[in-house]
Amino acid sequence: MISPKRILALVGILLAIVLAGSVGFALLESQSPLDAFFTSVVLISTVGMGTAPVSAAGKILAVLLIACGMGTLLYAFGVVTEFLVGGYLADLLEERSMKKKISELAGHYLICGYGRVGEQVAREFARSGVEFVVVDSNPESIARAREDGLPHIEGDAADDEALHRAGIIRAKGLVACVDSDADNVFVTLSARVLSPDLWIVARGNTEDSHSKLEKAGADKVVSPYAIGGREMATLMLKPMVSDYLDVVTGGGELELRVEQLQLSGASPVVGKSIRELEIRQKTGASVLAVRKPGEPFDTNPSPDTLLKEKDILITAGTPSEIQLLEQLLEANKVS
Repeated sequence: MISPKRILALVGILLAIVLAGSVGFALLESQSPLDAFFTSVVLISTVGMGTAPVSAAGKILAVLLIACGMGTLLYAFGVVTEFLVGGYLADLLEERSMKKKISELAGHYLICGYGRVGEQVAREFARSGVEFVVVDSNPESIARAREDGLPHIEGDAADDEALHRAGIIRAKGLVACVDSDADNVFVTLSARVLSPDLWIVARGNTEDSHSKLEKAGADKVVSPYAIGGREMATLMLKPMVSDYLDVVTGGGELELRVEQLQLSGASPVVGKSIRELEIRQKTGASVLAVRKPGEPFDTNPSPDTLLKEKDILITAGTPSEIQLLEQLLEANKVS
């Protein structure tokens, strides 16, 4: 693999040959430093003879410079051609552009582990239009992320340096979905230490790992096997319920979104009831639940429920309906 270091090494060799020739001609031919340098350059580049050497030693030096210089130049030309044609320059430019893009991200998410679970998380994030960065140490996983055009950092997700490069200090949340439960514990612990307020969702395959992940700082622990088992049981016992959930989560023909919105003090709906706002009539969206600060969810809010500052509303609707609801409430999305 051609690297910039290899090209710089060749440039260094050429400069060393020029320097050696300049010193040699200055000593053997009593040339001035400028004339000696000029003679060395024209001999190595094979464009002329410059100041012809007079002594036998000078002529031998000239022959050596022509041979060494010509060979090095031809080899350097081949290396540079391979560097450009092989796409390495394009890869370097792409990597630099990606690093710049990642450094400018804020409020994004980190996906630690780009296996089967990580790929699915990335698809859902992309479908939702949120920004995220993939972190993985597996070259094959990074190659897939690169092919998918995703921002990525190649490195151990449990390593502080890799997390910093992914912008964890500016991130909104992190998904720890490395294949190993032990690795997910280390990723969660590292992330929690670096960013105490970060929202962390971790993958845990066993009950034992659930408690460890929670102690390490995970806000939520998810078992793909448990979710898959529940889904299969629902498909068997309640197929219509499963079809409905498939529609709600965007897997069916009609995409419904379940969103969480928090009211600010500046929201025009603060102090009004759900009935007064006529949310369903004006937007088409539905309010599924309301959570007031310090209280549990009201999963069946009354139309007379008064909305107050910092209330969190769980709503459902199509993307366009949710957008209308956001405009009506002037609320902020929360994670």
